Amino acid sequence: MYSNLELLILLLKQIDSDSTIEVNNDRYKNTNPLVNAAIYMANEYLIGDDGHPSRKAMDYVIVNGFHIFPGEQDRFGWISGCIELSRGIIMFG
Repeated sequence: MYSNLELLILLLKQIDSDSTIEVNNDRYKNTNPLVNAAIYMANEYLIGDDGHPSRKAMDYVIVNGFHIFPGEQDRFGWISGCIELSRGIIMFG
């Protein structure tokens, strides 16, 4: 049985390999159901209960081949996060 993070990684791999999913300005469009599912899962599993990034969860995704970095930031920390795929990024948060 897969863990939630393993399911997120499988989903990211599926998105990354599907050249029919639209990318505009280096960002995957959230009009695709797979992209929407990845955004939902990233929000659920890569952000801790305190609203801060879950470094342990992010490190697991990074080790499995997907770079994660902050999108927008303010003086308190991350406002949004980005997951880099081969054709663009998925923003979450």
